Amino acid sequence: MRGLLELPRPIKRLIPPQIKRSARSAVLSYMFRQAMRDVAKLAPGEMPSRELLKKLRMGWDNQGWDAKLDYMEEILRRALETKGPVLECGSGLTTLLLGQLAGRRGVETWSLEHNAEWHGRVSSALARHRVQGVHLCFAPLRDYQEFNWYDPPLAEMPARFSLVICDGPPDLANGGRYGLLPVLGDRLAPGTVILFDDVREPGQPEVLRRWETERGVNVELRETEEVSFALVTCP
Repeated sequence: MRGLLELPRPIKRLIPPQIKRSARSAVLSYMFRQAMRDVAKLAPGEMPSRELLKKLRMGWDNQGWDAKLDYMEEILRRALETKGPVLECGSGLTTLLLGQLAGRRGVETWSLEHNAEWHGRVSSALARHRVQGVHLCFAPLRDYQEFNWYDPPLAEMPARFSLVICDGPPDLANGGRYGLLPVLGDRLAPGTVILFDDVREPGQPEVLRRWETERGVNVELRETEEVSFALVTCP
């Protein structure tokens, strides 16, 4: 199947666009299935290789929006170590991987997603690949007067989280990710780490400054050639 994407360019030009799209989709779907099977075969506590993560990202086919490799590796290292539930703000490929790595250790992941169409895609992938231990919550954005943030099912969620993956929501004009601590800060025990992606993007430094001033969090920036993110530690 891979050969369909490796045809010489002159021949590719002769193939109708709809057939190209269909062939590409079939190849990526096959690649993703194989990669997810490889993840499922990992020994408990074993970290996926970077090559495997590359295949997963390519097969997931959400370039531009999915987590970069350096950041994804940080997430998964911590998923293999965390003692308690994981909170994820914004779902995607990492949701499946958190389920595979943390879930097999009996650690639950609660993932909040405000986009109904994207929630459907991730939910279908979780079922298709039989990923356990993930609660994918459809949580539309709610007006909290001073900011907009997810409307999570608080009554159903754990009283404490040990790790937070903060990649959403993307609504920068109305507070963006700021609402995490006002809404769920009392469920983050001292020492809980929040992994905060795309720290240099517009609006994100302001969120971190407000958290430092209002909540006393400690912010440690991590910079690589590929990505910038922050390790935010709750007091």
